Amino acid sequence: MKRVFIVSLLVLLFSVALVAAIEYDPGYVLLSYGQYTLETSIWVGGLVFLLLFFIVYGFFSLLRRVLSGSYALSAWFSDRGHRRSQQQTTRGLIAFIEGNWKKAQKVLARSAEKSETPLLNYLIAARASHALGESNQIKQYLKQAEQSASGAGIAVGLTQAELQLRSGHLEQSLATLMRVRKNADKHPYVLNLLKQVYVGLKDWSEVLALIPELRKYKVLAVEQLDKLELQASIASLRAISKLRSKQREELDKLWQHLPKAMKKNSQVVAAYVEQLIATGEMNTAEKQIRDQLKLDWSKELVTLYGKLIVSDQHKQLLHAENWLLERNNDATLFLCLGRLSLRNELWGKAREYFESSLKLENSGEVCAELGRLMAHLGDHEKSSEYFQKGLLLTTHGLQELPMPKN
Repeated sequence: MKRVFIVSLLVLLFSVALVAAIEYDPGYVLLSYGQYTLETSIWVGGLVFLLLFFIVYGFFSLLRRVLSGSYALSAWFSDRGHRRSQQQTTRGLIAFIEGNWKKAQKVLARSAEKSETPLLNYLIAARASHALGESNQIKQYLKQAEQSASGAGIAVGLTQAELQLRSGHLEQSLATLMRVRKNADKHPYVLNLLKQVYVGLKDWSEVLALIPELRKYKVLAVEQLDKLELQASIASLRAISKLRSKQREELDKLWQHLPKAMKKNSQVVAAYVEQLIATGEMNTAEKQIRDQLKLDWSKELVTLYGKLIVSDQHKQLLHAENWLLERNNDATLFLCLGRLSLRNELWGKAREYFESSLKLENSGEVCAELGRLMAHLGDHEKSSEYFQKGLLLTTHGLQELPMPKN
C-alpha cells in the first residue's frame, strides 16, 4: 500500500511538472518536405515520435514471433519425419532378421532418405536383394550406400565382395577385395574374405602367403590356422604334379618357402616325398624319410620307404631293419621290410616279414604280397588262400552263404 502511494505521488508530481513546462514554453517544431509543411509544439512532436517508435517496434516484434513460430513448426514436422523414418528402419531390420526379404528391401529403401543411418539402410537392402537374387537391385543399393556417407567405400566394398563370394563369383570377389585392400590393407575382415576366396579358388600358394597376416591380426583361432596351413602346404605340394614342365624346380622352390613347422610335419613331408618319387628323386626321398622318422614316426612314411627304388637297396634294407630294434610290433614296418627284401631277392626273409606283419594286423595288402610271392615260389594252393583272404578283407568280409562242393 505504501509503495502504491509513493508511485501515485511521483506520477502526480511528474504530471504537474510537465503541465508547468508546457505552459512555460510549448516549443516549436517545423517539418518541411517539398510543398508540404507540418507545424506543431515540441511536446506534441515528441509524443508523435514516441507513438511511431512503439508502432514500428511492435511490428518487428510481431514479425519475429511469427517467423520463430514457423521455424518451430518446420522443426516439428522434420522431427516427426525422422522419427517415422527410424520406425520404418526398425521395421525393415526386423523383417530382414525374420527372413522377409521383400518387405525388408522395400521398407529399408523407402526410409533411407530421411534415416539417420542411410548407409545401414542401403547395405541391408542390398543384402535382402541378394537373398532375392536381384543383382541389379544390389548394384543400385550399393551405389546409393556409397553416396550416402563419406568414407563408406570400405564398408560398401566389403559388402559387395561378401555377396559376390556367396554367389560363387570368386574371381569378381577377389577383384573387389584387392581394390578394397588398397585402402584397408590390415582390415581383419578383408583378410578373412581373401582367405575364403583363395580356398575356393584352390590357390594354395596364396593361402600360404596370407597365413602370416592371418596369424598377426588373429583373424582365426590358432587351431584353425594350423589346420589351414597344413592343408595348404600338402595341397601346394601335390599340385606340383599337375605342372607340365619344371616340376623339380617348382618343387624345390616351394619346399624352401614352406614354414619351418610344416617342413617338420610328417604329413607334409609325405606329400613332398610323393612328389620327389614322381620326379624320380628316389635317393633324395629316401634321405628325407629317414631324417623325418628320427623326429616323428609315421606309418605313411614307412609305407613310402618300402616303395622306393634307390641306388643302394641293401643299405636301404639295413636302415629299415635297424628300426626293428625299437619298433618290433609295427605291422607297417614288417610290410616295408618284406618289400625291401623282395628287392634284394631275399625270398625267405620277405615271406617271414610279410607273415609277421599279417600276424600283427590283418591286411588285404599284405595278403596280396604273400599271394603273389607264394605263386612265384610255386605254392599255388597257399597263394590262392592268401588272395582269397585278402579279397575278403578288402570287401570287409562276406556273409557266410551255402556254396557248391568242390
